[in-house]
Amino acid sequence: MTDDELRLLVSQSCKILYDQGQEHFHLGHVSARAPGSETIWVKPQGLGLGEIRPADVMAIDLDGNQLTQGQPLHREMPIHTEIYRRRPDVNCVVHTHPFHASALAATDERLLMVGQDSLLFAAGIGRYDSPEFVVTREQGEGVAAALGNRRAVLLRNHGVAVAGDSVAHATYLALSLERAVRSQLAARQLGAVREMTPEEVRTITHYLDTSYHDALPNTWRYLLRESGLAGR
Repeated sequence: MTDDELRLLVSQSCKILYDQGQEHFHLGHVSARAPGSETIWVKPQGLGLGEIRPADVMAIDLDGNQLTQGQPLHREMPIHTEIYRRRPDVNCVVHTHPFHASALAATDERLLMVGQDSLLFAAGIGRYDSPEFVVTREQGEGVAAALGNRRAVLLRNHGVAVAGDSVAHATYLALSLERAVRSQLAARQLGAVREMTPEEVRTITHYLDTSYHDALPNTWRYLLRESGLAGR
């Protein structure tokens, strides 16, 4: 995948996340790397998720050094660099402050298996137990360790970090995590929650994995259309 293709994908992810309600002024960032590369393309500081164009996306290395000229970087690049350093399978990291998932991060409540969105996180979600901004390599290592081999980590009193093997995958996971938390909140407000059993989770997950091979590309194409990005 070329640098221009990665820059386009990052900008598309930012716009989709904005349109799906994960904006927080100019905060939040998405990054991507080509598999096996140590160059990361990332949303810069000072621009909102909905404003990002491919030319705005900046390149950094795994030490956080900016490799391209343009907008300055967010200070929380260690969230991205240390996840990539620890997880060679990860090619996209999303860090946002989605309203409901961020609220969950301020509690001791676990994510319950209440619907299809929850199933994506059946292996659990990590917990990074500090509200401080992640601006040092040591703090980034802590986030990456809390994430472990999972798909998402909650940053206490802060937000979320989601890791996927592609931009489409990580974007889909970020949106699904917020939907899962919203569903859990609504279920609790309506009555006693009937969580899926571990056996039900395994059965339904197996069915989805074997019967919906095109779910991710179809969802990504839908999200592009929904955000007016199809064909760009």
